[in-house]
Amino acid sequence: MRGLARTFGANYTRYADDLAFSGDRAFAAGIKPFLAGIEEIARSEGFVLNNRKTRIMRRGGCQRVTGIVVNDHINVPRAAFERLKATLHNCRRHGAAAENREGLRDFRAHLDGKVTWVEQVNPARGERLRRMFEEIRW
Repeated sequence: MRGLARTFGANYTRYADDLAFSGDRAFAAGIKPFLAGIEEIARSEGFVLNNRKTRIMRRGGCQRVTGIVVNDHINVPRAAFERLKATLHNCRRHGAAAENREGLRDFRAHLDGKVTWVEQVNPARGERLRRMFEEIRW
């Protein structure tokens, strides 16, 4: 796949079973034969592409890979960040139990994991959320 991507002037990245290819306008113009080649390689190796997960993401829109926005720099999707920030805010104001609407057994660990994820993707935003998390009375 890396060789085919190179032939088409694209970059190839993989995380587990998620494949990502990125390139310029020339790559975008030749996307149909490229995808046919990728499908053939996958099939010859005994795999099947999940066409429901195949996305063509152009520069002007939100480009996501494995749930992370990857346009000009990696980032947490705005909606996910805002939702987590609101949850942490409400935990500080009303208590964590009031926000655990799904009845998670270890809600603290759940939120800690989400904050850690943001810290890994965007340290500045993660630092802000970590301060909020630390202010919650558990």
